[in-house]
Amino acid sequence: MGDDPADGRSQRRWLRPAGCLLALLMLAGTGTWLVGAVRDAREAARSTQCRGHFKYLALAFHTYHDTYGCFPPAYVADADGKPMHSWRVLLLPFVDQAKVYEQYRFDEPWDSPHNRTLASKIYAPLYQCPSGAHFETTTHTDYVVIVGPETLFPGTTTTRLSDIADGSEHTLLLVEIANSDIDWMEPRDLRADEMSFALNDPGHPSISSPHPRGPCVALADGNVRHLNAPVIPSTLEAMTTIAGGEPATLE
Repeated sequence: MGDDPADGRSQRRWLRPAGCLLALLMLAGTGTWLVGAVRDAREAARSTQCRGHFKYLALAFHTYHDTYGCFPPAYVADADGKPMHSWRVLLLPFVDQAKVYEQYRFDEPWDSPHNRTLASKIYAPLYQCPSGAHFETTTHTDYVVIVGPETLFPGTTTTRLSDIADGSEHTLLLVEIANSDIDWMEPRDLRADEMSFALNDPGHPSISSPHPRGPCVALADGNVRHLNAPVIPSTLEAMTTIAGGEPATLE
């Protein structure tokens, strides 16, 4: 006897929902992959943009050095030694913000009513990480220098490339810090005596970033790179000083 056609129809009716379910599962998997791919692509673009900011600022530091024979001080202080103005303000003429710099009043504190009117007049993302929580929404900065004795930015004292006995390729110029509450005009940065030398330390101020590749840094020779987990704290600490004599290599 031949097969009953009704049995074939019954099997096909059963296979249709199973096939639809399989197709839906495949589509869901593809959708999840696409969402992840888009997310990764966007982060890659933001990471590239962040490195671009660092390269631009590193060039500005070196142009300042070429002009004045030294890097800018970490801050300018008043007669009592209180920090008044940040290196980020001093660098404005070298990052195409001369008009804002000319309006800035150095005889007033950085947060005086007049100076505060200038806070949003610069290209704000210049001092911000594109992956940061406050990108283009606040005047906070994610880019800081490391301040303290024996660093490239000891305070009101300036340093020159020739002062870097450890080698400019082994010395930190500019670093990234996540979730900063520092206004870009504020004369405040990452202090060597308070920071953790572990990357992305959640319990202490540290070199940190939301980038999966690690925080961006600029070295004193102008090179820019991401720092990631293999960098040990002792190496990072050695890279904060300009004449410590410690071995400090990122390779």
